[in-house]
Amino acid sequence: MIRSLKYIVFLACFAITFSNEIKAQNLTYSPYSRYGLGELNTSGFAQISALGGTFIGLKPDTAAPLYINVANPAAITGIRLTTLELGGHATFTEFSNGISAKKTRNISFSYGSLGFPLKQRAAACFGIMPYSNVGYNLKNTISNQSIGDIEYVYSGDGGINKAFFGLGINPFKKSLVRFSRSALKDSLVKHKETKKYKNIKFRKELLAELSIGGRMDYLFGNVLHTSSVIYPNSNNYNNTRRYRAVTYKDFTGSFGIQTSFSIDSIKKRELRKKVKIGFGYFMTIPNTIMVKNSQMAYNYGLNSFGDETPKDTFIYVIDNPSSIRLPLEQGIGVSFRKGDVWAVCADASYTNWQQFRYLDAVNDLSNSFRYSFGVNFVPSKNATGSYLKRVQYRIGGYYNTGSLELKNTKITNYGLTVGLGLPVGMYRQFSVVNISAQFGEMGSVNNNLLRERYAKIIIGFTFNDKWFNKLRYD
Repeated sequence: MIRSLKYIVFLACFAITFSNEIKAQNLTYSPYSRYGLGELNTSGFAQISALGGTFIGLKPDTAAPLYINVANPAAITGIRLTTLELGGHATFTEFSNGISAKKTRNISFSYGSLGFPLKQRAAACFGIMPYSNVGYNLKNTISNQSIGDIEYVYSGDGGINKAFFGLGINPFKKSLVRFSRSALKDSLVKHKETKKYKNIKFRKELLAELSIGGRMDYLFGNVLHTSSVIYPNSNNYNNTRRYRAVTYKDFTGSFGIQTSFSIDSIKKRELRKKVKIGFGYFMTIPNTIMVKNSQMAYNYGLNSFGDETPKDTFIYVIDNPSSIRLPLEQGIGVSFRKGDVWAVCADASYTNWQQFRYLDAVNDLSNSFRYSFGVNFVPSKNATGSYLKRVQYRIGGYYNTGSLELKNTKITNYGLTVGLGLPVGMYRQFSVVNISAQFGEMGSVNNNLLRERYAKIIIGFTFNDKWFNKLRYD
């Protein structure tokens, strides 16, 4: 119990440090983070990121080491040991307009989460991670014959963090066991009603594997957008600057379902390794969250030293209660698992950005689709002689149609992922170092836009142990 409390205190300290860390620096330099809620982060941890961010139908492992699939809360029921997940990332990005290029990088913590079983039918988890990031600095100069150059400058920074609590339950877990011990099963076998027996067994297994989960998210953080209009060569016009600061402190959530069935034989031939096929559904709640919106706009001039001289303020609003309507996101997923060796999964999801509302801004976003796949391979999970046989090898990919269309050009995002799960530890304690590498491209150099080519490295740590168990003495 003392060890358990130590880990909980450690996670709480990590969460505080993490939230302060992401407030202290920009986690993105993407010009496209100017739109919507900024650059959205995926909810998956390092192992899911290595699978292309595929999570909806991914059923949890049945044996340690276990992972937290917090992205689909229905998968939380797979937590059978107390599980601690911590991770950080490094992102390297090259921005190009087709003529010149600029490179940036940032390093930061990514997530922290603690999951634990609740008796036999349920499990829960809580943690913290970024929800979205904003960080851009854009400048556009237009020449006018009568005025001269006019500079339009746009900048933004900040982000939204997400503290979450998830709960998953397996309400009919013993339905298949009860059927296998029932008089009905014995009667069907005795009278050789094979087809009826298989149909009932199939339905009972789907019911026994049915998991339902929900996740409550507390969104908090600050985002600042600044826009300026500057007349550098004219004293006849006032320069203008406008600030908009939005403070987030409200709740939202998501919902998920998973189930699966097993195939033991094909055409009366027994399979050496059982095949399990899983299905999942995921949905975020498209609710309206309350925010505080502060704005200030003023005119100013420049003296001979280039310093600003404020003239008059024409907008000044502090902590005005406002609202943001989040978009509906939903998707389906399928997974194929052969024993503990192969796991193949694929997702398709849809986000209704047309129903998104951001304060009083006009919504010019379009609905988006995301497709992803992933493959996990481990030669022998319980091998004792060869370490490489216990390593998990992962590969995946994704394609997002994007919600932005600028200058008649769709801003898509796609990439490939690879990763390793490196096991550490002995019996009763299972630890894994998860390394994920993501290589992708977003945007385009067409029509004077910017293209982002990025590489993201995520290192995550998974710790499994038996906590909260009372010691027994003979």
